[in-house]
Amino acid sequence: MRYILVINSRNNKTSHKKLEDAIVRVASQNPDLRSRMELRYTEYPGNAADIALDTDERFKGQTAIVSCGGDGTIHEISNALAFRKTPMIPVPFGTGNDFVKTVHPAARKWKIEDYLLNLDNAVYKPIDLIKIDSFDLMGNFIPQWSSYVNNVASIGLDTKVQADAKAMVEMHDTPHMRNTAYIKSALKNLFGQRENRFTYKLELEDGTTVAGETDSYTLISICNGKYYGGGFMPAPGASVDNGVANICVVDHVGTLKAINLIIKYRFGKHEGKDGIHTYRATSGIITSRDPSLQLLGNSDGEDFFGNRIRFEVSPSALNVGCFE
Repeated sequence: MRYILVINSRNNKTSHKKLEDAIVRVASQNPDLRSRMELRYTEYPGNAADIALDTDERFKGQTAIVSCGGDGTIHEISNALAFRKTPMIPVPFGTGNDFVKTVHPAARKWKIEDYLLNLDNAVYKPIDLIKIDSFDLMGNFIPQWSSYVNNVASIGLDTKVQADAKAMVEMHDTPHMRNTAYIKSALKNLFGQRENRFTYKLELEDGTTVAGETDSYTLISICNGKYYGGGFMPAPGASVDNGVANICVVDHVGTLKAINLIIKYRFGKHEGKDGIHTYRATSGIITSRDPSLQLLGNSDGEDFFGNRIRFEVSPSALNVGCFE
């Protein structure tokens, strides 16, 4: 198998130096593997997707894309390769690396060179994607805010937390800030505006439907993977290849209760607690209750907007190389 390493040029110098050192070690320890690796640095927004599409068209699934970036780069490549033969192998090269935690659970303590040296040992399997479709107040489809989600989509408080955490990293990009930005942002936003007015209706895996009983919530997360936000665990039981999305809805609650819930949410201990609703769904619709205000959400860390959001699980939509 040949490998094209798609490297996010926006990553900091320290990360790039680690990757360069890792590639030198690969060349020293396995020259044949290094000869089958091609390095492609992104040159503009959307370039990762263009490289993935070009690779698929040229090599027809005989070359794997190795995503050397964060969750945003993985999201971009996943959308490009959805329902195509070319597999993607994600490696941790970003801030949170949450999707990697789900698909490579046994490799959490690996260094970059460990991932690269084990590329030939990757096990390829199809995983699900979740299609997010966004619509405006008049019901018009908004393509630029619609995409496939490989990890987690959410609406509400955590979207604001995600945006503030990204801003923190952009202002002060250090390993410590990358590891702590999300929790710092979460604590900050707990004392701000947490109420989000929307309704939801879900189709569950058994074919029945369920609807929210109010229109005031803190957040709703739609999960294919287990983690997001630098290790928060909204869906400890999620699986990327079972044909369903794990949904977590948090009621609008007071500050003290919110602090207690966010701690449990951080470690996946929130399920079954008062104010928490969890479901296993195949599709659903989330609708803003404020006609003048669009919902703000994020898909794998990428912001989107819409007055009405529809999601549906697409089983076996992406080939992923996993280390087991």
